[in-house]
Amino acid sequence: MLSHIAKLIWNRKRSNLLIITEVAITFGVLFAVIYLGIYNYKVFNTPLGFEWKNTWNIRIDTGGRWNNETDKVQLKAIAEVLRTRPEIKSADVIMMPLFVNGRWRSVETINGHRAPYKANMLNHEAPKNLGVELVSGRWFGPQDDGQNYQGVMVNQRFVDEFLDSVEPVGFEFSDPGQPEAKPKRIVGIFKDFRQQGEFSTPGPYMFFRYNWEQGDSFGLRNIMLKFDKPQPASYEKDLHQTLKQIAPSWEFNIQSFKNLRQQRINEIVIPMTVMAVVVAFLLIMVAMGLFGVLWQNINRRIQEIGLRRAIGASENSIRLQIIGELIVLAIFGMAAASIFIIQVPLLNLIEAVTWGNFVVSMLLSISAMLLIVIICALYPSHSATKLSPAVALHYE
Repeated sequence: MLSHIAKLIWNRKRSNLLIITEVAITFGVLFAVIYLGIYNYKVFNTPLGFEWKNTWNIRIDTGGRWNNETDKVQLKAIAEVLRTRPEIKSADVIMMPLFVNGRWRSVETINGHRAPYKANMLNHEAPKNLGVELVSGRWFGPQDDGQNYQGVMVNQRFVDEFLDSVEPVGFEFSDPGQPEAKPKRIVGIFKDFRQQGEFSTPGPYMFFRYNWEQGDSFGLRNIMLKFDKPQPASYEKDLHQTLKQIAPSWEFNIQSFKNLRQQRINEIVIPMTVMAVVVAFLLIMVAMGLFGVLWQNINRRIQEIGLRRAIGASENSIRLQIIGELIVLAIFGMAAASIFIIQVPLLNLIEAVTWGNFVVSMLLSISAMLLIVIICALYPSHSATKLSPAVALHYE
């Protein structure tokens, strides 16, 4: 029966081309929204690797390029003054702020293979104060000063992807392009650190240690303050005055991690919501198109349906034929879209697309489209079964 229906649709391919194209486009957009929804749901529920509550970020604007000789002294003075406040548990510096789009990417060569990762630089107390979970090895410490190596810490994903066959703690590697630089030595392994928030993709990550005495040529322009309890908005004014007294030439932008996190979430959720609304309208348009095409076909085929009823066709057989035609029509559209969609994981065009999520998203998209098709076909197919055999005799 299905092969017969497919031949009927193929013979009317010109009249069905528009609706097939509409189904294909809608299916592609629906797949994208479902995949993003599944992907973002999974990554959102993956632990961040740090604690953000009751923590504020102070963004520093020096008014120009970082002068390491003078600015590192002023930065250290600010941190020391802030640590004397009883309500502040810790004051740490970090290069790439949390819950912000900025990121530090780098690549190492380990055992002859490329090892891309994200990185950050912070003072040695910062990981522990942020609640980062140590898996093995140790935290940064003064024992890393004056060594013939540069101490680094990496997350478990870095170990799993690049160091699976070696003992990671104490492992050294260096950049072939910088033979004069000290080799990096892994002193500790932490569980994870998703710097950009819940919607960021988990991946290999590395901590570099900031030395208060040496400073850094690029400069660290973010201070993280952790409090014993939530602070009111009025506290920001008092904090800003204290900062200006220490560094009157610098400008300071103070925000809580709570607000920064919400801004980051909105950057993902709002576009996703807009896409979902667009898909909903597309689905409605496709449903109306399918309903109209089916209704028109029934009106043009009254003789055929009446004759089938006259020679003994049951109501169920008529109903199944009408629904089957619409399902096959939708399958043509989904098949056309799938030819292009499947290229993404096959050619690895988007790194974040995995086969597991792809298959689940494809099945859910197909199920949703077929459900819409069946719903659209229910009333026209019901009307077709009510045609009397006398109608056929009238047209004959």
